[in-house]
Amino acid sequence: MDPDSGVILARTAEGNALALGLLKCGRIWLCPVCSAKIRNGRAEEVSKAAVAWIEQGGTVLFATFTARHAAAHKLADLMDAIQGTRADAAKGLKRQPGAYQRLITGAVWAGDKRKASEGAQIGIRGRAGFIGMIRATEITLGDGNGWHPHIHALLFVGGRTEGERADKRIVEVFEPSGASLGELEDHFRAVWTRHLAKVDPAFTPSDEHGVVFEAVEKSADAVAKYLAKLQEGKDPGAELARADMKTGRAGNMTPFELLGRIGDLLGGVPEDDAAGHGSLDWGLSRWAEYETATKGRRAIEWTRYLRVLLDIDGDDSEDADLDILFQLDAASQLVSGAAVDTRAWHKLTGRALDLAATEAVEADDMDQVVTLVVAAGAKAGSVRVLSGEEIREAWEGTLAKLAERREAAAARRAIERA
Repeated sequence: MDPDSGVILARTAEGNALALGLLKCGRIWLCPVCSAKIRNGRAEEVSKAAVAWIEQGGTVLFATFTARHAAAHKLADLMDAIQGTRADAAKGLKRQPGAYQRLITGAVWAGDKRKASEGAQIGIRGRAGFIGMIRATEITLGDGNGWHPHIHALLFVGGRTEGERADKRIVEVFEPSGASLGELEDHFRAVWTRHLAKVDPAFTPSDEHGVVFEAVEKSADAVAKYLAKLQEGKDPGAELARADMKTGRAGNMTPFELLGRIGDLLGGVPEDDAAGHGSLDWGLSRWAEYETATKGRRAIEWTRYLRVLLDIDGDDSEDADLDILFQLDAASQLVSGAAVDTRAWHKLTGRALDLAATEAVEADDMDQVVTLVVAAGAKAGSVRVLSGEEIREAWEGTLAKLAERREAAAARRAIERA
């Protein structure tokens, strides 16, 4: 919370209430509220990328990558196998690539520049016109088969590029041949399976389920549909990024479904009546394992320079996730509300009256907000009723302060690194 601005309880044109100015954790893996907002913003980015490439005449493929798993397997081990290990400076450990990173490395994939003058192989990448991909990792938990992490990816193919790194640019768009796409798919299946088998033979996936490809429709009507269906989870961006909108299948639970069951059991709901499966102790231990295994990992990641090629702003950082959260709040049409100063807000939350205050704003009853603040032990003057324009001005001021603080923090970190 900004100590100068306090909290702005704002009512949107749709009748919803937003609490502006509160600290957001931005934890895409762990927080249901932040995850939904971040994934919604990321899904929009992904859809823009897919539509931009399809409109240029490019081809987009949707792929799913899975590993064989059993109840005895630890989630961290499975995540290391598919996503790679995490660096640990304290232990002197460097990051090691997983099966996903292995997909787009090696001479067979990239070609051999030394043979270019001979017109020799340009590699599978060049023949298919691969320019990059976006991957999202999802995790479910089964009663019998345990953790099931898997990767969904959009592959952008049918393009030729020139330049290096940030100077890369598209110079040609073409229709990849069926043979080149088949070669790409075979290569991915072989590399994915080989790496997992090397890490642990028990992780070796079946030929049928290990790597599955499907083409994303590329007609003009399909492009319009992808954009129109974004919020319904039926376009490529939502399918890739909106894990928060999905539910487990055939006895599986998503992590947030597991969290919901834990909440029900802690609240006294009988095991047989609570959604999902497992005892409270089992659920708590699984959630703790999930927190540890996902720490420091990216849920959604673009290959380097793909954003540059498709002219999509932003990056995959946690700071960008936080920007999405604030941008979504600012995007709503705010029509009325109240500003509650910092001390009064702490009194409200201390008396568990913050939900009632939010509901009062939804009902457009600002007098009730004042009543609740006074009931919490604060002064009536610690609440200011605001018009929609006043809310927007106050929120813009808060965002400006936050931006200044982030810039100052970044400068301090740069000095410390130097």
